[in-house]
Amino acid sequence: MPKTKTAGLIDIGTTGLSPVRDEIIELCIILFSFDCETGEVIDILDKYCGLREPSVPISKRANRLLGISRKSVQGMALDSQRIKSLLNQAEIIIAHNASFHSAFVSNHFTEAAEKPWYCSMNGIDWKGKGFLSKSLHKLLKAHGIESPARNRAKYNALATLSFLSNGGSNNGSYLPELLNSKPVSRRNTFEQEEAAEQGYETVFQNTFYDGDQINTTYSSESEADGKREKHIVLHGAVCASFMASSIVFIFDRFYNVKLSQISYSAALISYFACVAYKKKKSGESWDPIELFFGFLASAAALTAASLTSNLLINLFHS
Repeated sequence: MPKTKTAGLIDIGTTGLSPVRDEIIELCIILFSFDCETGEVIDILDKYCGLREPSVPISKRANRLLGISRKSVQGMALDSQRIKSLLNQAEIIIAHNASFHSAFVSNHFTEAAEKPWYCSMNGIDWKGKGFLSKSLHKLLKAHGIESPARNRAKYNALATLSFLSNGGSNNGSYLPELLNSKPVSRRNTFEQEEAAEQGYETVFQNTFYDGDQINTTYSSESEADGKREKHIVLHGAVCASFMASSIVFIFDRFYNVKLSQISYSAALISYFACVAYKKKKSGESWDPIELFFGFLASAAALTAASLTSNLLINLFHS
C-alpha cells in the first residue's frame, strides 16, 4: 500500500431519497492527502461546494432537513468540469453512508462510479468503540464537533473530515481502519436504489438524524414556508367559501338572483386553481393527503357558508 493517498470526501443534499427519481441539489467534495499508516491528513488540496436547481420538485422533508427551497437554488448549476477534475484526482472516495451518496453522485458523474467508495458509517466499528449510534450528527456530537448548519453538505463534509482524522483513540485517526474495510460494491448501490424506490428510509435516518428532533432554526425561510403550507388549505377554503356566501347573499337580497350553487362551485374551483398555480410556480407536487384534507375543509366551509347565507337571506326576507 502506498504511504500516502489522495482521497475525496463527499457530502450531498438531495431532493428526496430515491436515486432514480430524485436529484442532487447540493454537493461538496474535499480533496485531501493523508498518510495511509497513521491516517494523518497531510494537506487539503482543494475543495468545491455548490448548489444546483433540480428538474424535479424538492420534497417537503428535504426542504425541512436541508433548509433549501426551490427559490434559493433557482438558476444555479454545479461546476461539472471542476467536480470531474477533483474526482479524477481522487484515488478513493469517502462518504458517510457511501451507498446512498455513490448512487446519486454516479448518476450525475460517471467518474464517481469508477472509484472505490469507503463508508465511514459502516466501515468503522462504532458500536465496538462504545458509540450508541452511527448517525453522523450523533458521532459529531460525541467528538465535540459542531456543524454550523445541520444537514448542509458544505459544513458536514468539513466536520466529517475533522472527526475522521482526529477523533480516534488517543486523538488518532479512524482513516486506517476505514481503509481496511471493504469498499462499497455496486451491488450495494443497486440495493440502495431499490430500497429507495420502495420508500425505505432507515439509511437516510442513520445518515442524518437517527431519530433526533430535526433542527431547522438556521433556515427561517424554510420554517416559515412550512407553517404557511400547513394552513393554506384550511384558511383558503374558509375564506373562499365565506366570500361565496357574501356574494350569494348580495345577489339574492338585492337582485333576487339564485346563484348559490354556481357561486360555491366557482369559489371552490378558484381556490384550488390558486393553490395549483402556487405549487406549479414553486415546483412542488400535490400531496394526496393535503388534497384530501383540502376537500374535507372546503366541504365543511361551504356547508357553513351555505347555512350562514341562508340564515341571512331568511332574516331579511322575513
